[in-house]
Amino acid sequence: MENTTKNKAVRKPKSNPRIHSHYFKLTESENAKLLTLFKSSGLTSKSKFLISMLLDREVKTIRVDVAALQYHATLTKVIREFRAIGINYNQIVKIYNKHFTYERAKHYISRLEENTKNLSKLCYYIIKLTKEFEDKHLNSNP
Repeated sequence: MENTTKNKAVRKPKSNPRIHSHYFKLTESENAKLLTLFKSSGLTSKSKFLISMLLDREVKTIRVDVAALQYHATLTKVIREFRAIGINYNQIVKIYNKHFTYERAKHYISRLEENTKNLSKLCYYIIKLTKEFEDKHLNSNP
């Protein structure tokens, strides 16, 4: 009798045992998504996976403002056009100076300057709209 008790292995008590249990139900699609995430995680235990998902990881929420994205895309196109206009402007002035007389080049360049002033006004208006948009949509706290 004494011999059998010495041979029995006794499990060491855990210092911080897991005694609390939680139960929840999932739909088919939710369960499929959970299993996909579990398989891609590389963990071998679902409980360890769920604990790491709930407690260890930061939960980040991202709010996508479609209007801001569209405005940014349009503004990027406008900036690209302004750069192209600047390059064309330089090329035109070089051509005027190279191929026309001074008086004729001066006349065409003055017309080009008038159009540039209009473009400058448009640029100022775009900057004003951009600041208003940023103040109204991007800098507001939801």
